[in-house]
Amino acid sequence: MNSPAIRIFALLFACASFCANAQAQTAASYPDRPIRLIVPFPAGGATDIIARVLGERLSTLWSKPVVIENMSGAAGATGTAAAAKAAPDGYTLLMATGTTTTLLPHLRSNLPYDPMRDFEPIALLCSFPNILVVRPEVPAKSVAELIALVRANPGKYSYASTGYGASPHLAAEWFKLMTKTEILHVPFTGSGPALPGLLGGHVDMMFDTMPSVWPLVQSGKLRALAVTTAQRVPFVPDLPAIAETLPGYDVNSWLGIMTPAGTPADIRSKLETAIREIVQNQAMVQRMKELGAVAMGSSATDFAAYMLKDFQKWQRVTHDTGIKLNN
Repeated sequence: MNSPAIRIFALLFACASFCANAQAQTAASYPDRPIRLIVPFPAGGATDIIARVLGERLSTLWSKPVVIENMSGAAGATGTAAAAKAAPDGYTLLMATGTTTTLLPHLRSNLPYDPMRDFEPIALLCSFPNILVVRPEVPAKSVAELIALVRANPGKYSYASTGYGASPHLAAEWFKLMTKTEILHVPFTGSGPALPGLLGGHVDMMFDTMPSVWPLVQSGKLRALAVTTAQRVPFVPDLPAIAETLPGYDVNSWLGIMTPAGTPADIRSKLETAIREIVQNQAMVQRMKELGAVAMGSSATDFAAYMLKDFQKWQRVTHDTGIKLNN
């Protein structure tokens, strides 16, 4: 029999087979042109540093350029929104951060993207603490001394942040809430612009990621008082945790790779395998350590679970601090 229904079924089957074969061929040849990796913060900060290290290794692995594109603004929302609108073909990757993915949804009701709907998690790259640093002229050599200093001089001292709504901003505001102190907030648009303000004496202190500030601490240009994680960091064991003075205080930053929603599963799998192998390589683990980061290389599934836990933490913190961004 050669009924119209059978002919239609045969045509649909042929189309499905063609599409499946085409997708398999696309994944097999991926990547066959340059890949764009969007970094939603300015050059020079921790996110940018890690992106360039990863991009270099991906370029070597696949013999295709990985172009780093810095798109700063709105605490990372500008670049993240651009990535969400990109074609879901594997040729646009996003350097996702806790700020852009699990924090901003609690601060803004009109984000131009939905981090859980508009992206596919690929791999968790690393985590790293923020560090509370002060310029050397600030007469405080411990967290307790800093608290006493700012309490005795309400409004006199100031802190730089990498932007409204970024995790260093929330880290500082949570610190102010727990210590009942008044410290002036001076926002910048990333670590790159903020650090010269601190080094130049225009502000007094800053919470920022270890990769951004640790070289300046080692050179004596800044003084580190504490890490923001619940416990001390293994590779800087002499640096105390803020939680030792303020029990319950815990801020941990992270970076991961995501693609626009709808990216073919075979391409996502290829990306995940490559990135995890790079991050788990001992040379990369050591490089991350040198930058103050803990290499992770978690799977897409574990990455999704990690994000959910972080999302719930920031939900509590933003509620306790009462911070919201203007829409």
